[in-house]
Amino acid sequence: MSHSSFLWGVATSAYQIEGAAENDWTDWERQARLKVPDERCGAGAGHRERWRADLSLIPSVGANAYRLSVERSVVEPESGFFSDEALAFERRRVDALVRMGIEPMVTLHHYTHPLWFWADGGWEDPGSIASFRRYAATVADALGPGVRHWVTLNEPIVFLLGGYLGGLIPPGQRRFAGAARALEHLLRAHTEAAAVVRERIPGARIGIAHNMLDFAPERRGSALDRRLARAGERLYNAALLEAIATGRMDWAFPGSGRARFAVPGFPEANDFVGVNYYSRVHIRFRGVPGSVGGFAYRDPAARGLTDTGWEIHPEGFDRVLRQAENAGRPILVTENGIATRNDAVRRDFLREHALVLRHRLSAGAPIEGYFYWSLLDNFEWLEGFRPRFGLFEVDYSTFARRRRPSADLFAELGRGFTRAADGSASAAGRR
Repeated sequence: MSHSSFLWGVATSAYQIEGAAENDWTDWERQARLKVPDERCGAGAGHRERWRADLSLIPSVGANAYRLSVERSVVEPESGFFSDEALAFERRRVDALVRMGIEPMVTLHHYTHPLWFWADGGWEDPGSIASFRRYAATVADALGPGVRHWVTLNEPIVFLLGGYLGGLIPPGQRRFAGAARALEHLLRAHTEAAAVVRERIPGARIGIAHNMLDFAPERRGSALDRRLARAGERLYNAALLEAIATGRMDWAFPGSGRARFAVPGFPEANDFVGVNYYSRVHIRFRGVPGSVGGFAYRDPAARGLTDTGWEIHPEGFDRVLRQAENAGRPILVTENGIATRNDAVRRDFLREHALVLRHRLSAGAPIEGYFYWSLLDNFEWLEGFRPRFGLFEVDYSTFARRRRPSADLFAELGRGFTRAADGSASAAGRR
């Protein structure tokens, strides 16, 4: 595949479609910490046994790229011990994609951790940096030069807000000091992982998948709501983009604390910015100690909320893509999708977000790819199996796959983006 091609892809994560024998999420589920207390990920969508058939679905939706993740608890079941069998499985998947002409994008950390990682101190421990570097090096050695695109960390800000400040996901803490320490170690781990992957795969392109939200004040007439919405946008969207541009992180959580530090080499460790975009939130000032503000999803345009309760807001996609340009890097939309059982709503969502994408590209934005979340219905973390994101429906009683009509629309839309990119590339070659 030409390096100049626009990546039109689909995304998944290992745990959500194949489960794991034992990790921090299986532990969390046993403690009945999900919204559906008796739900278990188990085998996810049964992908581990059906991976060849699932990969064959990718070209059928017109995709030329696939974002997948490696489950660290399977690959590194004990600290420093790597399973040759698990690494060989990952290599078979990547080799199959390359043979099919599908560009693999591999994510190293997509929320889940081996249990030993927390026993060793987790992300608050400086040893987590060397540990992640070793893991990245081992996976890069195993997968080889067929993987040119790498995401080290999926949604680190969401992980910190949920795991270190909200107590909602592993490790279930509520301490800003712990979140600040973990943030610094995550960014240093990314920097070192990028270096060792590039050593092994010259020309590899590395980035972080950054979840971005559009922010709005709940009461437009309230100066306090407006101010808090700006602070939320800075905490959630802008601080990481600024760190990618400058190497300096300034991360403040209203009412909790502020972390400021530099990470040498961090800007150089980012070849692209990954943008995950789903929705907009409305922020309201409360002024209660320990709870300065609250956020909610609203539906002012009456499009209907998604099955995860999120607003459908394509206008926000335009705004976050504009913000992402501030990092001064090429942009890959590493996730964008909708949870709905109404496939007509999914088709509208795809059309509207594709229009925004085309508009940003025509305005000269350096966007190099788009990945829909998700290829398959999957286990959606705290929400369990209820939300349906897939271009393919999964019957969880039999693991049968059924193609949704939105898959045909996705293929049709993709042809417009990949043809345009190939046309402009060949024109550039003629000049």
